Amino acid sequence: MYLIMFGVGVGFLILSFVIGEVGDFDGDFGEAFGFLRPTVIALFLVIMGGIGLLIPRLAPQASYGAIGSAVVMAISFGTAVVIAGLVNRFIIVPLYKAANTSAFNIQDTIGVEATVISPIPQGGYGKIRYNVSGSIVTSPAKSEDGTPVKAGEKVDIVYVEKNTYYVKRVTDANAPRPN
Repeated sequence: MYLIMFGVGVGFLILSFVIGEVGDFDGDFGEAFGFLRPTVIALFLVIMGGIGLLIPRLAPQASYGAIGSAVVMAISFGTAVVIAGLVNRFIIVPLYKAANTSAFNIQDTIGVEATVISPIPQGGYGKIRYNVSGSIVTSPAKSEDGTPVKAGEKVDIVYVEKNTYYVKRVTDANAPRPN
């Protein structure tokens, strides 16, 4: 039984890693059920199976009848709950929170200074690069007044429409910047 738990746990860890990397699936079932993350479940199974396999090997001369097996199960279960809980609380939850802090609202970019990295032709589209919420982001851009803007020029993001950033040239580097 412990070998099956250990094997399922390792397989589940590998599968959740592959699905998470390839399919962009994080398996998070919300804040209320954070302990139901696939990684935590797999870790629990690996620890319980591993401890269940390890205890009889540490004391091979002991006889494991019904009571002994129940003790091994209780020790395995308790250890798995504690370790998986600690890993969830002190490693996985902070990593999820750190990953979510880089997200930003498009409206937060209005007034941000950007650099044109792909020239914006007259009436056409180019590309800008800007820093928001600690992340460097590139986005399609158009000149607000339809005039061309060269690569390398500094611009301000004026508004966003259908994921296109409308920009205007920065006219005075010493002028106060909107926040």
